[in-house]
Amino acid sequence: MRKKVISLVDSNIEFNSEKTSFMIPKVAILKYYVNAPYARRIALNKENVFIRDNYKCQYCGSPAESVDHIIPKSKGGSHEWSNIVACCRGCNLNKADNLLRDTPLSLKVKPNLPNDNFWIKAILNSSPDPSWEKYLLTA
Repeated sequence: MRKKVISLVDSNIEFNSEKTSFMIPKVAILKYYVNAPYARRIALNKENVFIRDNYKCQYCGSPAESVDHIIPKSKGGSHEWSNIVACCRGCNLNKADNLLRDTPLSLKVKPNLPNDNFWIKAILNSSPDPSWEKYLLTA
């Protein structure tokens, strides 16, 4: 690892193996570009849907407590990013397993697949390590 990165800020966690040991960095710079062989897929789960939708119900704007399939699975809807939104308990109970057009609800924003900036936005909206702050503000 020492040949690949420069540690700007070390943590107090030490990595030990049979042949080497080093402090795990909190902030590091790659010495050279490392090409990722594939685009990483963002897992479709409740927490990531909440992050994408800013923890807001996509029907009324209240704090989200669950996720909803816009076209219910019972009506042939799929489990994919474009068919799932964060929603509050009230809207989820109101919609039940009905199609959106059969309810008084409407979407605030059309759901989409998160883009490449998804993780940066997720970190900035969370509570990142204070030592990251000056680097994240320029991202």
